Amino acid sequence: MYVFNAIIFAILALFILVTVHEFGHYWVARRCGVRVLRFSIGFGKPFLRFNKGDTEFALAPIPLGGYVKMLGEGQEEPVEPEDEQFSFSHKSVWQRIAIVSAGPIANFILAVFFYWAVFMGGMTGYLPLIGNVEEGSPANQAGLASGVQSPAYEITAVDGIAVDTWREAFDQLVRRIGESGALSVEVKPFGSSLQSREISIPIQQWQGDTESPEFLSSLGITPYSPALEAVFGQIVESGAAERAGMKVGDQVLSVDDLNIDSWQQWRDYVSERPGTEISVVLLRESERIQLLITPEPNVVGGETIGLIGVVAAGAAWPADLKRDIKFSVLGGFAEGLQQTGSTTVLILDSLKKLVTGQISTKNLGGPISIAKYAGASADAGWQSFFMFVAGLSVMLGVVNLLPIPVLDGGHLLFYIVELIKGSPVNDWVQGIAVRFGMAVLFSVMILALYNDFARL
Repeated sequence: MYVFNAIIFAILALFILVTVHEFGHYWVARRCGVRVLRFSIGFGKPFLRFNKGDTEFALAPIPLGGYVKMLGEGQEEPVEPEDEQFSFSHKSVWQRIAIVSAGPIANFILAVFFYWAVFMGGMTGYLPLIGNVEEGSPANQAGLASGVQSPAYEITAVDGIAVDTWREAFDQLVRRIGESGALSVEVKPFGSSLQSREISIPIQQWQGDTESPEFLSSLGITPYSPALEAVFGQIVESGAAERAGMKVGDQVLSVDDLNIDSWQQWRDYVSERPGTEISVVLLRESERIQLLITPEPNVVGGETIGLIGVVAAGAAWPADLKRDIKFSVLGGFAEGLQQTGSTTVLILDSLKKLVTGQISTKNLGGPISIAKYAGASADAGWQSFFMFVAGLSVMLGVVNLLPIPVLDGGHLLFYIVELIKGSPVNDWVQGIAVRFGMAVLFSVMILALYNDFARL
């Protein structure tokens, strides 16, 4: 079911992004008097099509893009003299620039709209609290005491930028990926009235050579989270727990006459007894129930542990450790603009680091990665899904503006050269450039797909 949901939400996200992108091209082309022959969402043979005016609108089965075919575009067929006024190739350079740039601009506008909706609808942020610092870790060596009571410290700023939530802290941390030097973090003891103090943590090509960066654990920092009670939030289908009669919402009171106070204690007890029958007392809707269950042996990291197929219910966060974030109409719009801008800068910086080798190409992902993140964000709620779509829309806008032939940015480059030299770029030069651009994009797509399957 999870895989099915991931595919559905990935297709939905791509459908929204491609439709908006191509509509940007279409709308400006029509305003410039260009005849649009086809507006297609998807590639391949259309399975649904209809005509409106001079344009055929189509849906095709491969949902990885779309296109707007305009009269006179690419000079594939001669344009009759009486139709030249409706031809893309006969429009002024500035009109062609406007038409080509309209797609990426539409993606940026969509991102602002989605961010705006999230910020107006409200979201919950969590204080950036450190639960524990590992002894001998970079954070410990920089001056944070290890093994202190949780929560230990509150992060108040990263690299001089004030942060109030973990989302804001991660926004700053992710900008340092692949970099060397010193990471500045300002902290203060949680609940203290003391002023924040700055610690400087040395980093060397920080997390740039891994496909799954672990920003906090690499520094020796464990974020604070409330202690989990031994309550079942999910029962794995056909697992030992389901066969034994355990249900979602059950709370473990004791096991083999040992009182259970936390999920950690319960998990350790079960994992240490693979293949051994244990007696469990549960609390189910104010009723005590006793069950027998045998943890199934599983080999993890070369060690045999016991598993029964249960997932903990989420812990309740104290109200004073949360931040409810909601903006007015104008405030939400301004925040949406700011978030779109900062995401654009982050993507451009990440692309530069990929090219220069500061970030590993293992971080590239293809359609499988998109589906994975789409499904996970949808499971987390509409705000998370909207944030995902907005970020993907910015990515689509930025990538399409790169000066690579076959992309919108490549066409813009040709038109800018035409403006400077006063005549179109030579057809032979354009042909060579297009083949080069196709080779680059094909290579990147193959690498992204390889990474996707490697992760599986």
